[in-house]
Amino acid sequence: MAPGRFFNRRRYAPAVAAAMLAVSLPAAAHGPIFSAGPHVIFEGGVEAGATYRRERSSGAWERETTNAWALELEYGLTPDWQIGLEVPLVRKHGTAGNAAGLGEVTITTKYRFWRLDSPGTQRTAAVILGIKTPTGNTGRGPRLGSGSTDFLMGLSAGYEARRWYAFADARTRVNTRGAGGRRRGDKLFLDIVGGVRPVLAGYKEPDTVFLLELNWERARRDRLRGVALADTGGWELFLSPGIFWTYRNFAIKAGVQIPIARALNGSQAGSDYRALVTFQVHL
Repeated sequence: MAPGRFFNRRRYAPAVAAAMLAVSLPAAAHGPIFSAGPHVIFEGGVEAGATYRRERSSGAWERETTNAWALELEYGLTPDWQIGLEVPLVRKHGTAGNAAGLGEVTITTKYRFWRLDSPGTQRTAAVILGIKTPTGNTGRGPRLGSGSTDFLMGLSAGYEARRWYAFADARTRVNTRGAGGRRRGDKLFLDIVGGVRPVLAGYKEPDTVFLLELNWERARRDRLRGVALADTGGWELFLSPGIFWTYRNFAIKAGVQIPIARALNGSQAGSDYRALVTFQVHL
């Protein structure tokens, strides 16, 4: 009997490609450090993370440093749909004084609507939605939040291969009226990311990927009682090197955002740097 009777190439090609991809790529998926990747947790899977962030801004006779510690949880509802929660504790100090406490809790969901597997590569795309809650203190001193309920929307795409990675996303945050009647300007985020695995590690060996991101952020002017505020809004561009290290179900990712260009309206403080380190475990 002809071999084709037992093995239909067209019928089984997707399954073979997926199997080859599973063998060739490490167990833990990788993604950007400072932007949103399309990766989702497997159905019933849990990813727990602890993140430390540090930011400093200065200018216009102002200076402020922010330290934040966040607990992050993600859960896979289906093979292509996950939900996430981030609970931050924030400490700020600068020319306006000092403040510490709960930051703004964020709830997100991500749905991967497209996935294409081929031998040694995977292409994916996902839509991202979220809501930022007004849990941060807005009293005296540096505010730990805006006091508004804000909505997040975005689209992310990625390419993952044995050695090379590439990601891109576009996101927006629509802000509502917050503390003191002030409505912070809506923000637009555009990101392009490249990555490389210099050493092709085995399936159960420690694995390292180096990433380089280009992050652009643009904010509209804040508004107070319907009037646009002059010293608000503008854009900043960051060059952001990072590293993603994994060993089985444990991961560490870290990076720093370095501002390389900006055009801020009026007189206001700009970013000096942003840095983070995250410890993750898949359960």
